[in-house]
Formats: sequence, C-alpha cells, structure tokens
Amino acid sequence: MPRETQFDIDETLQRAGEAFWAEGYEATSMSALLKSMGIQKGSFYNTYGSKHEVYLRALEQYSTSRLQELREFVGGKSSLEAIREHFEMIYEECVGPSGFRGCLIFNCALERAHTDREAQAIVKRAVARHEALLAGWIREGQANGEIPASLDAASKAKGLMAFVVGMRVYSRSGADPQAVRTLLEQAMCLLDGA
Repeated sequence: MPRETQFDIDETLQRAGEAFWAEGYEATSMSALLKSMGIQKGSFYNTYGSKHEVYLRALEQYSTSRLQELREFVGGKSSLEAIREHFEMIYEECVGPSGFRGCLIFNCALERAHTDREAQAIVKRAVARHEALLAGWIREGQANGEIPASLDAASKAKGLMAFVVGMRVYSRSGADPQAVRTLLEQAMCLLDGA
C-alpha cells in the first residue's frame, strides 16, 4: 500500500520554484532543492519523479498563479489604468530588492527553453496567456473609448509584452531604475495611437 503524502504538494512546488528562481535550473543541486522544499529524497522521487519534472510543475504553477495575481492586482480599474498598474507593478518588482531575479518564466526562456521542449512549451503558453490578458484590456479600452479603436490589439499586446521582457532583462543586468522607468513609459506610448 503506497504511503500517504505528508506535505502540501502546492507549497513544496512553490518552494522549489523559489529555489530555481534564485539559482537557475542547472545551478540548483538536488540537495539544495530538497532543502528548499523541506522534504526527504524518497518523498521527492515518489511525488515528483525527477528534478526536471518538479521544475516543469513549478514553472506551470508560477505561470498560473502569476497571471491570477496580475488580474487581481488591477481588478476594478479601467482598461488603460489596468495596463498602467500592471506595468507599475512590474517596475516596482524590477527596481525592488529582488529585481535582479527577473521573472521565473523569462529566466527559463533564457536558460532552458532553447534545449528543453517541455519547458519551452510552458514558456510559450505563459507568454500567450499574458499577451491575451493585455489584448483583452486593450479591446476593453477600445470599447470604452480610452484606447484608439484603430490600433490592432493583438500586435500592440505583443509590443507591450516585449517591454515586459525588456524591463525584466534590464533589471537583471543591473540597469538603473530610470532606464527601467523609460521602458515603462515607452510601453504606454504604444497605446496613444501615434
């Protein structure tokens, strides 16, 4: 009879994600991962199977929870305000004490996605969902007159996403806060119809 899991799977996945986020996939040793997760080797292998599997599951969990967090953060605001608040939130994360960490999804894109097809698929889904969220806000803004109707929502969402990536990479490279702020302001210019 299999033993019952004695730990919270979601919580241990979150802690695994934190370990990978801090050090990257390759640099996170199994001993560091187990320590971060707070579980024993046998429980790890019985529940997750491998370091790679826990990495993929942690990426997926991060992507899903992060998108939900973005939605909740801007809930109740007008579309243009939601987009501005979204970028302000990212800016604050970028210039804050842990800004050097970047974003777990984009870190994966830089470290693993070119050689790890499963990780690449998670990154692609995460980016597509983020773009869809941005495009939805743009369309809502067009419907209520905040954003010019002449703009192509899907292409502008891709442009905004490029600025999100840029802000994250700038912050990881040690850019000063004003450089990151400039990217935020340039992102917002995409929506003025000029």
